[in-house]
Amino acid sequence: MLIKILNVKSLYINIAVLTVVTFFLFSGCGEEKKKEAKIVSQNNISDTTSVVIKYTVSGTGSGNITVTKKGNKVKLELEKNAGDGKNIETRFISDGWIYFYFATETVVQPVKSRVNKDHLYLKNFASLADAEEIISRTKKGGNETISGFTCDIFDSNDGSKFSIYNGKYVLQSSFDGIIIRAESVNFNSLVRDKEVEKPAGIEFLELTAGPQ
Repeated sequence: MLIKILNVKSLYINIAVLTVVTFFLFSGCGEEKKKEAKIVSQNNISDTTSVVIKYTVSGTGSGNITVTKKGNKVKLELEKNAGDGKNIETRFISDGWIYFYFATETVVQPVKSRVNKDHLYLKNFASLADAEEIISRTKKGGNETISGFTCDIFDSNDGSKFSIYNGKYVLQSSFDGIIIRAESVNFNSLVRDKEVEKPAGIEFLELTAGPQ
């Protein structure tokens, strides 16, 4: 059985990509004192709004990110420029969980993990769809125009910087030499539920980071 083959503990360690933007980084991060993680609680608030934002990644990283959001459900498409072509990874976020596929040399395993809003969360792709959390952790100062939208600038004490439109939409994020900038924004676009929902009929192995 596939799940028995996998070592869940080592698999979780290898998936630090969920909390650090190693998808685009080519150098390691320094050690930081760990802080208590805040686990996302299930959110059942009804929200039918939708948005599709396409970003380019530059600086010390290279690639593209597309965030498709409808209500409280989010799909992240990460496209990395590789020597042999483009590598695309898709993740789904809903009800405090992130669903994705973890690939090794021999298997591709569907896995899920709680979204931990720890001290590295602002450097997580998931935060691109979580402007409210960013605002709660940062200090507002000034504004700038991103893709034709006037955004408020929010600075974090770790040097991260975010440009947020209308208090809801992250149109630019910069940290550790990486710049993630929105190139197109489509509000209230037609997004079908199945586009932002994890694939049905697939069992996702749960990764647990200590006691819940």
